[in-house]
Amino acid sequence: MRRLRIKCILLLSLLILIVSNASPSMADFIKTLLGEDPKKDADPASVDILKVYIANNGTHFEFIIKCRGKPSPSITRAYVVWMDTKGDQNPDYCLVAEGISGLFEVKIIDGHIIIRYKAPIVVRVKGKSIYLMTTLENIDYPDGVKEIVGVIVTTHQVPFKKNSSKAENSSEVKNAPKLPGFFVKDRAPDSGRYEVCHDVVSEFPGITPLIFVPSILLCTYVIYKRKSRNNQQSVTPKNVNLAERSSQVKMTGVNRGEK
Repeated sequence: MRRLRIKCILLLSLLILIVSNASPSMADFIKTLLGEDPKKDADPASVDILKVYIANNGTHFEFIIKCRGKPSPSITRAYVVWMDTKGDQNPDYCLVAEGISGLFEVKIIDGHIIIRYKAPIVVRVKGKSIYLMTTLENIDYPDGVKEIVGVIVTTHQVPFKKNSSKAENSSEVKNAPKLPGFFVKDRAPDSGRYEVCHDVVSEFPGITPLIFVPSILLCTYVIYKRKSRNNQQSVTPKNVNLAERSSQVKMTGVNRGEK
């Protein structure tokens, strides 16, 4: 019964570990506010950025963009996070949430931005916030990331969309990275960039217990098995000796009877 209980605990712990690795949402994300942006400096409300957060769980990271209205990524509307990971003041990666979402590598050639698809991302819309998540490995973290990471967040819209108001097609923001084929509707921050310390993306802050606990249980189970085997080995010789003694007693009794 005791062995069965230990096996059940071990299997449950390993199941939690496997599921947590497969689903990063199970591990706690550490959330940090990068900054705020003025309200009503862009129309429509769904592209008006109010706050920007970064969050991580040691294996994945995500940016959270809070808008004045509910975000609506589509083939005509995009939400982009530009990241300078090399420290050269130019974006090296961008996370894009639109019709074709993903993590893109960024190159600037003759002043023009060229983006190339690198990896998928997870995009979620919750309330008035949009979440863009990918793995740290996809941006070559930690070795390929400098001590300070520059971040700029932009929202975009295809110009002259049918049935759009004049406000929606108003002049675009000029001092921002431009996604090919889109107008820049809002930029956060309005000038400069957010700077994220390399240490903000810490090593395994949330998922560690899910690895540590099963490891301890596994060690406990191995020790228990070894002790159980040792006990069996130590008991067996004693039983043999007792059997030998009882047979000797019987033989002695037989001998005495013969005499």
